Amino acid sequence: TQDPDVGHLKKADFEVLERIETPDDYTVVLHLSEVRPTFIYQLTDYHMCMLSSEYDYASKGETAPMGTGPFVLKEMVPKESALLVKNENFWNEGLPKADELRIYFVPDIDASVSMLEAGKVDVCPFVNTIHKRNLEAKGFKVVSPYQEYRFVAMAADRDPFDDNRVRLAMKYCMDPEVLAAACQGELGSDVFYNETPILNVLPQYHEIPFRGRDIDKAKQLLAEAGYPNGLTVELFYGSDHPYGQEIAQTLKELSAPAGFDIELKGYTRDVYLSQYWMNGPMLLTGWGPRVDPSMLLQLAYRSDGSWNESHMADAEVDELIDKISTEVDDAKRQSYYDRLQEVFHERGTVINVQVPYFVAMRKEVMDYRQPPTMLNQYEYTYIEE
Repeated sequence: TQDPDVGHLKKADFEVLERIETPDDYTVVLHLSEVRPTFIYQLTDYHMCMLSSEYDYASKGETAPMGTGPFVLKEMVPKESALLVKNENFWNEGLPKADELRIYFVPDIDASVSMLEAGKVDVCPFVNTIHKRNLEAKGFKVVSPYQEYRFVAMAADRDPFDDNRVRLAMKYCMDPEVLAAACQGELGSDVFYNETPILNVLPQYHEIPFRGRDIDKAKQLLAEAGYPNGLTVELFYGSDHPYGQEIAQTLKELSAPAGFDIELKGYTRDVYLSQYWMNGPMLLTGWGPRVDPSMLLQLAYRSDGSWNESHMADAEVDELIDKISTEVDDAKRQSYYDRLQEVFHERGTVINVQVPYFVAMRKEVMDYRQPPTMLNQYEYTYIEE
């Protein structure tokens, strides 16, 4: 990870690592240059894979991947499917419970749902609320392991959102209940809203009263920023990602009365992430949760963050993120989180719509697990016939 030739996106998380000791075959001791109470979460992040130093990842990584997981790859059909079979040498005795796991690469969610209904697959992730209701009516199970973010990012380094008054004007256009309804959900139960990068359900969340929808205030702010007749801005998003199209269209409609003319630029998620993400004046991106929100803050909102999609560069935010990352006293750490969220409310670059992540499955599928690490724990899952 620290090798500059690798170009690993998590390199910054490990710059505090000074040296590693291995006193025996089953012990690793990591020495850090500073206090980092969340380092264990960074070490076990879903981007971090354990690879043998003797493994030729460059030539075998796509065709014969290695690892210590419960399954091993038996067959790979590029862009179609992968067959994994039980790892007989898995470290956790008695697992996995299933003998094999076949994964289909299907970019269209409706096609995935059709495969589930036809009995071709047992589990179908990323279903939306409409799918959920239809599938439950047909006898399928739908679970929600956690909430996901849908961040509306306003680029702080480019026109028009380089002016905080424009960002505030957009926020004054919002109506959380309308956004929740657009996601086929109910505000406060399965859809949540705030103007910070923290999920409402997390203990670090600091409740700040909603500013309220105020179109007159939004118009005033736009006029002060030099847009008395309104303005046009492009919004880029993944059109095939759950809730993407619904939120984008609702943003357009909610902001229009204030003078925002939002041009919707929807692309399939693979195209959006590879060609447009990080580059537009306004983005709508789906983010997964993190076990500790400081991990997301480092990636997405520190000025040098590798996934800083809103190009935020706020000295106070950087300082608060650094304090959060190193503070071991819970009360002090929470005070930094509180202030961070107040800053985002005052001059932040994000609108945070939180939606449920739904996974549909046959009723015979048992013990499906997917914690906030976003890693499916299929070693516990089995079919009860």
